[in-house]
Amino acid sequence: MKQLYFNFVLPPLLISLLLLVVIVWQTGYSLSIVLVLFLIAALIFMSIKTAFHIYRLRNNLKNIENGSLTDIDIKGSGIFAELNQTLLNIFQRIRKQEDELRREKLQRLRSVIDGQDQERNRLSRELHDGIGQSLIAVKLQLENAETQNYSMMRAGIDSAKNMIDITIEEVRRVCNALLPAALNEFGIVSTLRALCSELGSLARFKAVFENEGSLDRMSKKSQIYLYRIAQETLNNITKHARATQVTMKLRRENNIVTLEVSDNGKGFIFDPVCFAQRNGLQNMRERTHLLDGEFTINSQPGNGTIIKVSIPYNTENGKDQTVIGG
Repeated sequence: MKQLYFNFVLPPLLISLLLLVVIVWQTGYSLSIVLVLFLIAALIFMSIKTAFHIYRLRNNLKNIENGSLTDIDIKGSGIFAELNQTLLNIFQRIRKQEDELRREKLQRLRSVIDGQDQERNRLSRELHDGIGQSLIAVKLQLENAETQNYSMMRAGIDSAKNMIDITIEEVRRVCNALLPAALNEFGIVSTLRALCSELGSLARFKAVFENEGSLDRMSKKSQIYLYRIAQETLNNITKHARATQVTMKLRRENNIVTLEVSDNGKGFIFDPVCFAQRNGLQNMRERTHLLDGEFTINSQPGNGTIIKVSIPYNTENGKDQTVIGG
């Protein structure tokens, strides 16, 4: 505030005093002195008022910068009123953008939580209906074997062993769905090729996998997220698309990695409003955004669907803290 007074108040005051001395020295008329005094007072008043408006503008700008501004009071008229109105428009635009970002963050958090809950529910069903039922069957076989003669007991034990082998395979399948061991051992390319072939055999569609460029040094987080996106995409095709052919392309060009999955299924009308309600698609988009990438969907009824993900080629393994199943 002192600097404003030095810049806008003190110079007019000194000039006015100098003018007063000159007039008094030259004329000696009291009327001239009164007029000059009035002019001095007017100049000082205008200077103080200008300094006050500039001080308020500066404070508003600082409050906008540090996020402590709650409202802008527009007073007076003229250029400072226009400046305050412009500042108010900027402030309202910033507040609107902040509200939109806050809603988007809440939506992302909700999508992540919904995705985790769905994964837990799916895992719970598989443990109960698959592994749980197999273990109960093994228990019943062993209990029945206790009351049988030797030959029947031997047959019951052999049957229980077979069920245990089936249970072991089921456990491996569940663990592989959570975090495939091949991802650590062989990398993203071999894992996606195996995933594409496996789901193609189960869902009875022709699966083609294509790869261009080396991805050996891709970070673990990027590999897991890409795997999750590809897994979700193929699951959606299996459940909804009624496709007979699926093509998955994974390529790296310079520092950009692109995953593209296309099918010849029934397709759908893409509605951005309903997009947020599709948890599978929303989860894929959120994982892409967490990798600072781009997620696009191109689909039309009867013309199949193309899902494309482009992410930076990140090799920072040391900073990855990915939770299994995430």
